[in-house]
Amino acid sequence: MQILGYGEDALTLWALQNKLETILQAIGDASSTESCKVFLRPSFGRSGSSKSSQFGEFDFIILADTRLYLGESKWTRSSEKLSQGILELRPEQLLRHRLFKFYVEHWAFGNYATWDEFRNKARTELQNLGIEKPLAPTNSLLAENLQTVLGMIQKCYSSLPKMQNVLLYLHNGATDEPLPQGAGEDFVVVTIDYSEAAVANFVKLQ
Repeated sequence: MQILGYGEDALTLWALQNKLETILQAIGDASSTESCKVFLRPSFGRSGSSKSSQFGEFDFIILADTRLYLGESKWTRSSEKLSQGILELRPEQLLRHRLFKFYVEHWAFGNYATWDEFRNKARTELQNLGIEKPLAPTNSLLAENLQTVLGMIQKCYSSLPKMQNVLLYLHNGATDEPLPQGAGEDFVVVTIDYSEAAVANFVKLQ
């Protein structure tokens, strides 16, 4: 059976399945791919307003040996603008990274006994960072998904890991389009050529 995919999600899956070692090397991480754990499109609701606790989906999260990578994927057909080598990510995308890092620091490696205690006490610290969004309600699907991902992160690291934002930019090497060199907010840019698996505008997943 042959599976063909289209767009950012398919390209991200292809890259994580076939180019994870290349991605880690580009970041400067010597972790073995066998020891890594990867979340693909972990859902934290939609990118809601400041009154909503939902904050959208990462394209991927990589739990490597000593570092945690929070990833956005883009390709040459993405809507984000490339200006002077910098890919301009949307404000809600940048907020997602800041907010999730807060959850990792304060819930996964904090000292709260219950989610209720966390919500009641940590919200002031979140507001001090200039983030007005509420924390996920207790017993909500968002809280459940967060606790699943954060629980796995907690089990993988004995202490708070260094977190790195990653922009994975997927391109067909046959094109002459410029590639991004940065994305702001301390993002490391990794460019991956998917032409070896391209079938016109599709990519071979299997």
